[in-house]
Amino acid sequence: MSQRTRLKIRAAAVAGLLLAATVGAIPGARTPDAEALPSQLTIVGHGWGHGRGMGQYGAEGYALDGWSYQQILAHYYGGTVLATYSPVDISVNLYELYGASSVTVSASSGSTLVVDGAATNLSSTTIDRAGTDQTVYASGGGDVIVEGPWSSGSTRTFAGSIVLKAGSPDVLNVVPLEQYVAGVVPYESPASWSLAALQAQAVAARSYALSYTAGGSVPICDTTACQVYGGIYTGWASANSDQAVSSTAYQVLDCGSDAACGSPGQVAFTEFSSSTGGYTAGGAFPAVVDAGDATPSNPNHDWSVTVTTSQVEQAFPSVGVLEAINVTQRNGLGDLGGRVLQMQLTGTGGTLTITGDQFEWGLGLKSNWFAITDSSPTPTASPDVAQTPATDSGYWAVDSGGSVMPFGSAPYYGSMAGVSLNAPVIAMAPTSDGHGYWLLGSDGGVFTFGDARFYGSTGAMVLNKPVVGMAPTADGNGYWLVASDGGIFSFGDAVFHGSTGANPPRYPVVGIVRTPDGGGYWLVDSMGQVFNFGDAGFYGSLPSIGVVPDYPIVGMVPTSDGKGYWLVGADGGIFSFGDAGFVGSLGGRGVLNVVSVTATPDDGGYMVITSTGVIYPFGDATSYGDPALNVPGWSGRAIGVFDDAA
Repeated sequence: MSQRTRLKIRAAAVAGLLLAATVGAIPGARTPDAEALPSQLTIVGHGWGHGRGMGQYGAEGYALDGWSYQQILAHYYGGTVLATYSPVDISVNLYELYGASSVTVSASSGSTLVVDGAATNLSSTTIDRAGTDQTVYASGGGDVIVEGPWSSGSTRTFAGSIVLKAGSPDVLNVVPLEQYVAGVVPYESPASWSLAALQAQAVAARSYALSYTAGGSVPICDTTACQVYGGIYTGWASANSDQAVSSTAYQVLDCGSDAACGSPGQVAFTEFSSSTGGYTAGGAFPAVVDAGDATPSNPNHDWSVTVTTSQVEQAFPSVGVLEAINVTQRNGLGDLGGRVLQMQLTGTGGTLTITGDQFEWGLGLKSNWFAITDSSPTPTASPDVAQTPATDSGYWAVDSGGSVMPFGSAPYYGSMAGVSLNAPVIAMAPTSDGHGYWLLGSDGGVFTFGDARFYGSTGAMVLNKPVVGMAPTADGNGYWLVASDGGIFSFGDAVFHGSTGANPPRYPVVGIVRTPDGGGYWLVDSMGQVFNFGDAGFYGSLPSIGVVPDYPIVGMVPTSDGKGYWLVGADGGIFSFGDAGFVGSLGGRGVLNVVSVTATPDDGGYMVITSTGVIYPFGDATSYGDPALNVPGWSGRAIGVFDDAA
């Protein structure tokens, strides 16, 4: 889990992060030729299941944090109220016996069988499907042991009765609802889990069953298509799950007076899934952040899988040879821009519009909350033609919650969205090859993604001033952190070249950038004073030319040869020094919330980003979109934009 273990792993997922990792998902992205599409695609995602209603791992996470089952239910099922029901029997369709012409049953110890209402002295018998329903149960309220092709063992034990329906392939277990719930809870959630999580599961399962069966009028299935029911559970920690059921006996969730789930007093259809990924999907219940889902025991909060383009073609044969994949609509909830609602597959057979669910099912993904991270075209050229890397082909935008938003061809390697942070994220630093990046918290906590490596942090230190910036070494095997007093912290192969920590400047330092060879670095304060250390040359500063900025300086970026730099103010004003060329600014345009600047690799342009997520390009900088315009429902606070090739 990289350095995430430095944090308390309980997270409010950050709403509104769009991953533009599918070709064409962001305006301006390139559409690849069929022959240039990679043969393998990496898909990253969150959660397991549909995400509607309660997340089971999330319930466990909240229970571990001390929540009661009432609090857990209220969080996931907004608009419902706890109520009680009158006892009722329900019918469960035993899927693995579906279509059986006969079923062999036995009575539990001390009981005999009652067949079609007639008592027998038999402890075992076989009932056959006949012209009328065939029913068997055990005397004295005993259990019935049923032989069959069960996936876990040759027999399974049920309370209530077993019924072979005449003229139907169904084999039913007719059982009191409370005993049914006892056979659901430990199969849906591990019986060893926290009591509050199991209690929430019991109430949700009970409500789901009553709603699904219309109060017992129609059968319910025993698989994940409904909810898993395995009969009487006697496995490890069964006493724990039984306690969860008995302590919530007869409790259900009813729709409240203003609920979207149904009429007031109607039993709510309380869907649930294994893992929401950090944000529920909404629907009958309000979508909510699922901080509990990030519990360390959850293997599905984040996931990654590699599929081939041929697998996509096989799943959707009408497309022909796959040429492009475009995500055209997301729900805007959480990391990656949320769950995929609609997408297009383009190939030699045409363009096919499908839902995220259809893509999930076709490829066997864990959920419809996913993004494809490497579907940019592979360059094709004659091997004897020198290849030069494209300039300004993409960039990342980052917000204070640690969400990473790639645009253009910038790859996605992960983010801190969905993890509770001790301090806000204030900076990002890409690795030298662009195949990873670091995120930095204001407490100096460092988080690594892709090929970025962890070399240390100030996360556990008591700091005099907050950390405000980060600069990696030239080879990426270390980095410097700087605090607002100019104190420098060196990690890995980063060499200390000096600082202002012993003699802090009058105004706070706002950033650090290194020289191209890593033999030095510059610091800049909010008044535009530049401090150079090591082999970093001094090319001027605002005080040195007698300029007092109208608004604080918020960022600095050097030219590629290290012989100049740009400073940017909160109003988007650009100040050029050395060989840094001026190609425009926002100064005087009334924009007062610029937070950072990044330059294009050839120094022919730069772009700035506001805290509200608007990106302004200048010179040869190309816009591939921004959070404010391209991330549905985005409401974060942007902290920077970073070129993936700079």
